[in-house]
Amino acid sequence: MSKNPTNEFSFILKPSKFGIGVFAAHDIAKDTFLRLFGGEGEAEHNVRILSKKDVPELFQEYPLHRGDKLICPNDFGAMPVGWYLNHSKTPNAIHKDYKWYASLDIKAGEEILIDYNSLEESTEAREDYYSN
Repeated sequence: MSKNPTNEFSFILKPSKFGIGVFAAHDIAKDTFLRLFGGEGEAEHNVRILSKKDVPELFQEYPLHRGDKLICPNDFGAMPVGWYLNHSKTPNAIHKDYKWYASLDIKAGEEILIDYNSLEESTEAREDYYSN
């Protein structure tokens, strides 16, 4: 168990150079579980799979793309902060079976960044991420 586990007060949404991003509210040690989608094991229960045609285009930047299917938040009107994670080629968070952990020590105020390539999306979806 980490000396500084994350909880509901560990992350805040703020403006980022990429739009809106997830920022650490306190220092987080490397290898700490990041409670971005609720408790550990909650992420897989907070998603639904929808047909791409059923999700308005404006909302299609948030889900994970799996061909004509999208892995979406249960409620686009109340998305957990984890849906706002931004991409970086040098991320400070990684996932193990979609449970997120700090891959480096993260300082209070630092943006939490992930490598979208690790999300197993299509090549065309990944091309957009690497333009940043």
